[in-house]
Formats: sequence, C-alpha cells, structure tokens
Amino acid sequence: MKKNLFLMVLIALLLTTGAYAKGSEDSVVKPEVLEVQLIPSRDATYLDAQRLPLQQLLEAQMGMKVNVTVATDYNALIEAMASEQVHVGLLATTAYVLAADEGAAEAILKSLRFDVDDNGALMKDKPLVSGYKSQLIAAADSGIKSVKDLAGRKIAIASFTSTSGFVWPANLLADNGIDPESGVEWINAGGHDNAVLAVYNGDADAAFTFKDARNLFDKESFFDDLMKKVVLITNTSLIPNDTISVIPGLDPDLKKKIADAFIAISEDPKGHEIVFGIYSHEGYAPAKDSDYNEVRTYLERKNQWDF
Repeated sequence: MKKNLFLMVLIALLLTTGAYAKGSEDSVVKPEVLEVQLIPSRDATYLDAQRLPLQQLLEAQMGMKVNVTVATDYNALIEAMASEQVHVGLLATTAYVLAADEGAAEAILKSLRFDVDDNGALMKDKPLVSGYKSQLIAAADSGIKSVKDLAGRKIAIASFTSTSGFVWPANLLADNGIDPESGVEWINAGGHDNAVLAVYNGDADAAFTFKDARNLFDKESFFDDLMKKVVLITNTSLIPNDTISVIPGLDPDLKKKIADAFIAISEDPKGHEIVFGIYSHEGYAPAKDSDYNEVRTYLERKNQWDF
C-alpha cells in the first residue's frame, strides 16, 4: 500500500512538473512579426518618415518581419508593451523607468552619443558617452544668469514626463529654493525643438532641454542667430541615456538578436544615418536596470508635486 501511494505521489509530481515546464515554455513570446515602436520626443511627422527605413534595416539584420510605428505618447507605448502588443520600445529615460517598474519593459541597450561642450559643439575627439546633461537656456536679453533667477519666469519644456526637460530641472529648482509647483510658469512646448523655439520667439524666458538641443537647428539658415539669442546658463548633473527596451517575456534568443541588430545598424554608415536621424544615437552599449536607479530617486521626489 505504501509502495503504491509513493508511486502515485511520484507520478503526480512528474505530471505537475511537466505542466509547469509546458506553461513556462508557452509564456515565452515568439512573435512572427516583431512590433517596434518609437516615442515622439521630436516632431512626429519627421519620425514617421524615418520608421520605414529603420524597419527595413531591422528586417535585413534579423531575417524576420518587423513593423515599426510611432506611439501617440509614452503612456500609449507603455500600455502596448504591458499588453505585449508591442515587443520593442525605444524608451526615453523616464519612460523606461515607469515601464520597467510596471513590469512592462527590460532595458537591453542604452544609447551612446558624443558629449557636447558649453558652446554647443559635439566633442567628436572624445569617447562616446552613455549619459547626457539637461541644460538651462535663456533669452540673451532676459537677465537670467542662474537658476535662482528663474523665480516667477516662464519656462518652456518638452513635456512633463521628459527627464532632461522636466524631471531633472524640477529637482534642480527645488535644490535652489524655488517651488516647482508655484515658483515658475511652465510651458509644455511639445518637444525639445519647440522648447528652444519658444525662447527664440519670445514666448518663454527660458527653457530646459537636453544638451544641446539648439543643434537641432544648425542646418537651417533662418535660425543662424539662434546661438546668440538663446544662450546657455548652466548644466544639470549627468542623466542616463535613453534605452532600447523589450518586453520581459520575449524569447531570450530574440532579445539577443534585437540587441545585435541595433548595434550592427549603428556601425553601418547607412544604418547610422537612420538611428542618428531618429534620436541622435551614435551607437549602443549593453544596459542593465540598475543603471536607472538615480532616475527612480528623482521621480519619487517629483511625484510629491502636482503636475
């Protein structure tokens, strides 16, 4: 009797183990079409023109069908990744942390860029960096010389979710004795380029953007006086670069293929032109979630404010 009972328990355990193994295998996402989505951190029409070339490059590298689209905003992308309708998201720093903390994203790569000097010039003789700074820029005739001079002023930002446009700046204001909620007037310009233009056109006294967003206009002759009219006041501390993130349940082999594909694309001259055109990426390096812990600290403080 005891022998029969032992056999019954053993069979039950084996069946249960097999069920768990099958369930685990079934939970791995192996899409026939890889859905990739961009966040419109700059003009959405421009990004829409870049998505098809990126899609073709990814298909060539990975040997599978890829569909690249542009999200309406970061919330839509996070929701799409959470429901596994999108498998890869090019997530800005803050958006990545929000998605990761919801269990919707896993960073596999972080972008690399050239650092920028205080004159707005790319430091191409220096190694690529995996972090960047937010900058405070102001109208040359505004009288603004420091962060403390921002009290009561109009400040343009890309969005209230932008790491360099708002999260780091709001903390900087608080560190300098200015209440981020009531001490200034924020203008949501809808993009870093538009934040720069708000200062240039006199619609804002100052702006916070990534450093140096003024370079977005360096090929446009009708803004040849921009660097004189919109001047650098100060920089923030270093911010981790944006990510290429995947849904956590994606097939591990596919995650590696995605990372390898983006790295290969960035190293090819034609591919580099595309990824640089989208988000000014010069290359990619492996990323891990702990790289973004400081962002979490700043976001916790930001969440105390009502925006």
